[in-house]
Amino acid sequence: MNKSLFSKYFIYLPVVLILAFQACKNKNPEVTMPSQLNTNVPESKIVIKRYEKALFGLDKKHLRQGMATLYPDYSYFLGNQWQDTMNILRIYNFINDPNIRELFDLTVEKYPDITFLENDLTGAFNRLRQSYPEMTVPHVFTYVSGLDIDNPVYYSDTAMAIGLDIFLGSDAAVYPKAGIPKYKANRLTPEHILPQCMLAVSDNLVRMDGKSNTLLDQMILAGKALYFLDVTLPDVKDELKIGYSFAQLDWSSRNESSIWAFIIEHQLLFSSDPQGVSKMMTDAPFTSGFAAESPGRLGAYVGWQIVRAYMREADNISLKQLMEDTDAKHILKVSQFKPGKR
Repeated sequence: MNKSLFSKYFIYLPVVLILAFQACKNKNPEVTMPSQLNTNVPESKIVIKRYEKALFGLDKKHLRQGMATLYPDYSYFLGNQWQDTMNILRIYNFINDPNIRELFDLTVEKYPDITFLENDLTGAFNRLRQSYPEMTVPHVFTYVSGLDIDNPVYYSDTAMAIGLDIFLGSDAAVYPKAGIPKYKANRLTPEHILPQCMLAVSDNLVRMDGKSNTLLDQMILAGKALYFLDVTLPDVKDELKIGYSFAQLDWSSRNESSIWAFIIEHQLLFSSDPQGVSKMMTDAPFTSGFAAESPGRLGAYVGWQIVRAYMREADNISLKQLMEDTDAKHILKVSQFKPGKR
């Protein structure tokens, strides 16, 4: 597998996904849970359907007939135009591509059973529905994405699709062969599936003000998404939520005051300058201007701490109210954020 083949995967991706959406306990004592939780919401059990097993189990000589049998359960992937000859051809090419087949084989070897994920997602959504009782529990699928690492989980109101080939483990040989940098591969582990799933959910719930593009706006936006994980995944380690190593999270905590001072001294907080925002928010091996031991996205880390402080200081705020609040300056003011203070 090489970079050119890695790029080639995306020739087939529209069939697998775009057509689809047509139709370690580490509780943090500093985290204040939101108010107004509804603990009377009936619990629902999530059952995950494995599209990759169904798709690769088809008889290639009778593909059209096989896809007809899949359609009732996997219409999200196949779309309403699945019978179109070109779409069937794309599916045929996808399941016959040796590189995709390698990813499938590695996926089923790594995940012969995903009961653990069903149980974890069930717990996460039951906690989420205490704040959003009107939410429908989605249909959840797994699939082989072709290493779409920028979109590990797709989520809509009714469906969630998890690319299991993106979570084969940081030492999986296919990742460096595909040109995926080590700092990103370190997050491609089973432990990162659940946080990525709930981050995808948060994207649908957090409200954004398109006119506000300052660094503070972006920090608070990221902080709210990470606080969302605090609420829905209280037993997941902080480093897994934000995608850092333990050492990177420790470095961020120890240097929190210096990070904040850098933002203030360089007048970045209320700046909309793309370069300054990018410096603090872009995923990278480390944050430019800081030590090589620093992680990327330090702005997201600081935003997370501001939102946590806000929820400690604010009076009677629900998770839904937090997610819909677009006034980043108000959140910062109420938080009385002081770097390094818990």
